Amino acid sequence: MTMRPRSVDEGWRDGRLRTDPHGRPMRINMTYTNGFITSADFSPKIGQDVFGEGPFEGIYRSRLTADCDTVEFQFQIGEISWTTKDGGERSYTPDGGRITSDGREIWFEIKAHESYFQLPETADLLAQAELVLAEHGIELETVDGSKLLEDPERMRRVTEVLRFRNVPYDDADVAKAHALILQHDGRAPLGRITSILSNNRLRGAAMANAMLLRRDIGFHLDAAITPDTTVHIPLRPTRRLTRTDG
Repeated sequence: MTMRPRSVDEGWRDGRLRTDPHGRPMRINMTYTNGFITSADFSPKIGQDVFGEGPFEGIYRSRLTADCDTVEFQFQIGEISWTTKDGGERSYTPDGGRITSDGREIWFEIKAHESYFQLPETADLLAQAELVLAEHGIELETVDGSKLLEDPERMRRVTEVLRFRNVPYDDADVAKAHALILQHDGRAPLGRITSILSNNRLRGAAMANAMLLRRDIGFHLDAAITPDTTVHIPLRPTRRLTRTDG
């Protein structure tokens, strides 16, 4: 006998979306009794601490901070709720959301393995959430946590870049980097960028990494970082993560 989806059986209706009006997380679960690893880390990209639940949220948080194609992100970003046919309420808090450099808003759910998304109750919940988010022009993405571990070299590069999050630089440094990039038709080699930032090679590299984390310059970490790594000026779409009145 095939069981009906929970949303059908309970008659979910009137899907609603609620977020913090200031873009803060809707839930911070920093306890040690819930069976999960909970963590917090400061992201220079958004200028806030970002809280994560479970090991894979921490990994994804680091990747989003260092990803030049991610403009803004937050975890536990909002709550989706429905009224049931009996007048009760069902709710769901996605793991997070992000804005991409091409202006898309994507909310995401992270599971330890793809198979968890195939569980009937999870698949039903995400299908209903996707419908509500679509009404607001938001996409829903599923992230297989096990795949985040498949490229240890990329994770090593992300971790290395994050070491330099607090390295100072100023607007004049950014202007010099941008001018050089424009002189190279929008794509300049990283070695040239670091050399104009400082006469000290290591200092220049540290400043470039800090600029990446704040999206003042952009370069990708999916391959080894070398003096020939291409650097560009990141796009800055006007779209922000959805904010409601709470």
